[in-house]
Amino acid sequence: MNDAHVWLAAWFAERGPDIGLADDENFFEAEAIDSFSVIELIEDAEQQFRIRFAELDFQDRRFGSIRGLAEIIAEKKANAAL
Repeated sequence: MNDAHVWLAAWFAERGPDIGLADDENFFEAEAIDSFSVIELIEDAEQQFRIRFAELDFQDRRFGSIRGLAEIIAEKKANAAL
């Protein structure tokens, strides 16, 4: 589990502790996030990890789960360090 994974799990827990979202569960399908909160999630993650999401990131199938989004964030951080 990387720091992005921990941060994302906490982000979702703060907004809906009764949801019980699994790491691989699609947070859109679980209705754990709506169109307004996805914008907040993107902005918060970009600020927290000093990254910028590209349009292609939103089309990545991994984007819809905590585990997948954590992978995308980790990749962006690694690429920024190069």
